Amino acid sequence: MQAPPGHQAAPAAAADSGMQAAAAANGSSSAGGGSASSSDFEIVVTDPVKQGEGVSAYVSYKVRTRTRLPQYNRPSCEVIRRFRDFAHLESQLAEKHRGIILPPLPEKNAVQKFQMSQEFIEDRRRALQVFLNRAAAHPVLAKSAELQLFLEATEDTWAVEMARGQAAAAGAAAGGAGGPKKRLEDAVGWIKGLGTAATSIVGSSSRAADAAEDPEYIKVRDYLVALESHLSEAHRQASRLALKEVELGEATLEFGQALERLGRLEEGNVSEAFSQMSSRSAELVAARRKGCGALAARFEAPLKESVSVPGHHCTQAHPLAYMYNAVFLSTVPLSTVCAGCYDQVPMS
Repeated sequence: MQAPPGHQAAPAAAADSGMQAAAAANGSSSAGGGSASSSDFEIVVTDPVKQGEGVSAYVSYKVRTRTRLPQYNRPSCEVIRRFRDFAHLESQLAEKHRGIILPPLPEKNAVQKFQMSQEFIEDRRRALQVFLNRAAAHPVLAKSAELQLFLEATEDTWAVEMARGQAAAAGAAAGGAGGPKKRLEDAVGWIKGLGTAATSIVGSSSRAADAAEDPEYIKVRDYLVALESHLSEAHRQASRLALKEVELGEATLEFGQALERLGRLEEGNVSEAFSQMSSRSAELVAARRKGCGALAARFEAPLKESVSVPGHHCTQAHPLAYMYNAVFLSTVPLSTVCAGCYDQVPMS
């Protein structure tokens, strides 16, 4: 499979400068912009190119990697991937490394995908870069064969891997759907679910379950429920703030345009004053747009990710609850926590 139209191999010098520019554009904060640098990796997702039209349209990205890990065939490589390739990598990591909390991929949005706005493409590019750098920062995922294949395999090799993985998933689904063991497990699960629903209606299950639980665990659980609620509210307010900043920038732009038109009707010093005010407004708009991008990437996006993680792989209701199991109950190894939360785990 050849590289999609619009993507050409870049010279080494251009690739290096592109990685530096993209890294600078996304900021140095791992929580917001998705730092392209870690101890062993520098990964940049760049050059999004729209391929096709209509419902079949998609965006391809260049993924540029530099690494110091000796297991890689080259210290630097560049490949072309699309969103479904990232989704396949996520599913492979989840299957091969059960128990590890994976950083979330950006959400799918059918309406935005159909429109393919520049804002949507840029937001997804940034989120995909965060995903890769978070995975590469994890001590286990960084050395995984799945991540290595994704980062350095050619398009042809990766296409074969995708086909093999999809065939294996389809075969497993077909083989397990109608088996007697699977049907028995489904029946047992349904009965248990019915019993749980019945006891919930009576209202006694919650009190009985709390009485049987460790009081310290109940305390942490209640804290996490409240924390998730506060995070959701914080994200809602952050979204409103980001929207207001965008609206203020648009109002400033309209104000500058009105001043420019007004200056054309005047002469002399008055016209010059209006022209200068219009130029200042344009500068202010450019600065505000840059600030809005930084606000969305470094403030709103991390809050959104914190809210969305509770429903992600193996979080056991919340990543902090999973860490509680690791630290206090010793039910999971510390090395299985996700890259996004790894630095927050007490190591003593």
